[in-house]
Amino acid sequence: MHNLQKSKFFASIAIFAVLAIASLNVQTSSAATASSTLSGISQNLSWAKQAYQNIYSALLQKISLTRTAAKPAPSKTVAAAPAQSASKPSKKTAPAPAPTPTPTPAPAPAPEPAPAPEPPTTSSGKLWGAFLSDGNASTFESLVGKKMDIQAFFYGWGDSFPKNSDKSRTLLIFWEQYGTTLDQIIAGNSDSYIKQFAADAKAYGGQVILAPFHEMNGDWDPWGGTVGNNTPAKVVSAWKHVHDVFGSASNVKWDWAVNSNSVPNTSANAIANYYPGSAYVDYVGIDGFNFGNPWETYTDIFSSPIQQLKGYGKPILISSMASAAGSQKAAWITDALSKIKSDSSIAGFVWFNQNKEQNWLVNSDPQSLQAFKNGI
Repeated sequence: MHNLQKSKFFASIAIFAVLAIASLNVQTSSAATASSTLSGISQNLSWAKQAYQNIYSALLQKISLTRTAAKPAPSKTVAAAPAQSASKPSKKTAPAPAPTPTPTPAPAPAPEPAPAPEPPTTSSGKLWGAFLSDGNASTFESLVGKKMDIQAFFYGWGDSFPKNSDKSRTLLIFWEQYGTTLDQIIAGNSDSYIKQFAADAKAYGGQVILAPFHEMNGDWDPWGGTVGNNTPAKVVSAWKHVHDVFGSASNVKWDWAVNSNSVPNTSANAIANYYPGSAYVDYVGIDGFNFGNPWETYTDIFSSPIQQLKGYGKPILISSMASAAGSQKAAWITDALSKIKSDSSIAGFVWFNQNKEQNWLVNSDPQSLQAFKNGI
């Protein structure tokens, strides 16, 4: 039952009770007192009426207060203070859309830098150069009295291309695949590195000769064709993969550089088994050294393999050569450089100028230095 209805009900009962009491008094009283009784009834009725009104008003007020308390007060929407403007919009701030620009044709791509001209040959018509243990070309050129055409460097797999090199000399880069395997290269694990190296070589613009997997017919480097589970066929596949991923570059030539003798000297490890094909080679290269025990002449070291390399129809580059120190070193240098000059199939040579397994330096003694100066 609603609270208001309950209030009316109880007020009615109160009036009824007053009337009942009054009626009883009338029946039991004498006539003399009837008049006073009726007067009292009238007063009681007035009191009951007033009580009824008071109770009714009080209940209405209480109900109104109860309803007001039950309702939640309406929340006030407080406007956030505007954020301070920053010099740059934050990532969360959506900038006003800019008007759509009128489309313009894309600019033409920048042309590939023109390759540096081929280095001039020496008076003998042959290119020549050196690997220098200290890398100081100017000092070496002052020592021998002539500017080199080629400077050789050894770079490991993962090394960046030497973009700041002097463009006045051709870079011969022995690109050594340490830290990886032939299988990984063939699988494409190094493709992103090869592409970056290629992009840097092209941007460099100077002349570059790349010699990856050099001396692959030897057993002293991890990419050798007889090392571990390697095979000559895997070397060929890896060479082709690197060449193809690298792509064409007008300033880059590829030097397929074998060792002068295969180790082990077996038919399976023959030089011919490593040739990737004419499309993948610009120079057929060869490395050979006179270790001095036994003493070997230039002819002993180079005659037979160079004859074989001539069959590929490519210019031959003696990519790395030197002789051990000794009383015959000056004569060895004179003979070697003379034979190189007289062989039209040989494009040039690079001297390995370092005191390493032997003292390969051209100035290991004054006579050898003079022989070298006379021969270049």
